[in-house]
Amino acid sequence: MSAGPQMITLEQATWAFIDAAPRKHTAPWGVRFVKAAMAGVLLSLGGTLVQVLSADPWLTTNAPGLLKLIQASYFPIGLVMIVLLQADLVTGNMAIFIAGTVKRKVPIWAFLVDWSLCFIGNLIGALVYAVFIVHFGTLYTPAMSMGAANIANAKVVSINFREVFLRGIGCNYAVVAAVFLASLGKDVISKIVASYLPILFFVGAGYEHVVANMFLVIEGLLTKESKATVGRYIWNSIIPSFLGNILGAAFFILPLVYIHGRDEFNPASFDLPTTSHDERAKIGGGSPDGTFAGPQDHNEQWRKDVEKTAAAQ
Repeated sequence: MSAGPQMITLEQATWAFIDAAPRKHTAPWGVRFVKAAMAGVLLSLGGTLVQVLSADPWLTTNAPGLLKLIQASYFPIGLVMIVLLQADLVTGNMAIFIAGTVKRKVPIWAFLVDWSLCFIGNLIGALVYAVFIVHFGTLYTPAMSMGAANIANAKVVSINFREVFLRGIGCNYAVVAAVFLASLGKDVISKIVASYLPILFFVGAGYEHVVANMFLVIEGLLTKESKATVGRYIWNSIIPSFLGNILGAAFFILPLVYIHGRDEFNPASFDLPTTSHDERAKIGGGSPDGTFAGPQDHNEQWRKDVEKTAAAQ
């Protein structure tokens, strides 16, 4: 027999984002901080490969488009791990708290607290990885260090506030799309593919992500070969990319809330099979002891799974 639909509905995924806001807002601060720090490290793993690939002078000079495409194919590894491990990126939380605030699920000031906590956690995670693992671990060759410095220059020195801001909008539109699409899938492979493709696009296009730049720019600064400075990084990268990422998140999630979140969500709308034990086992419907409590419990479990995916960034 069929295991049922392979993806949830857009209404279910939209409400998963909305309902994730109060869950995050009431979660222990320590848990939220650790999940954010994890995300900072995980995203930096993909950033390492981006910088390593920049060490090839031939590609940099003769095939910059091909180099961008290769870098873009490796960078999404970090986001995929964040989605599957349910870590927290501030860019994803932007969409969640915008949706939750619009639907009055959280106080209007809640996003300030969560974004601040998540941003600090992301930054500390990226800093720890950049300083203690990559820099003090002397992971890079001189050519790789020069490539890292050149990336920092491109993101801080060779670009202005307006350009970073606008690229930040495009970036987080793609990032939130990646997480939203991943939340639609019911299996790991679907989640990986759905989250991978939009991230490949944003990296290849050259958009600006505030958390990705935490590693890419800071590691370039640590090489002491970059023309960028900490002050210039804050003014010309962190601030405009953060603001642009907020708008990108809003542009993606608000139309979905308007279209699919206008009515209060009914858990009974989960269209899940309640057939044989074997079928339930395939789709995760059974409990650990092999029993099955019924469709409502099954629906509730899927709702929790989707909300966890929506919260992961």
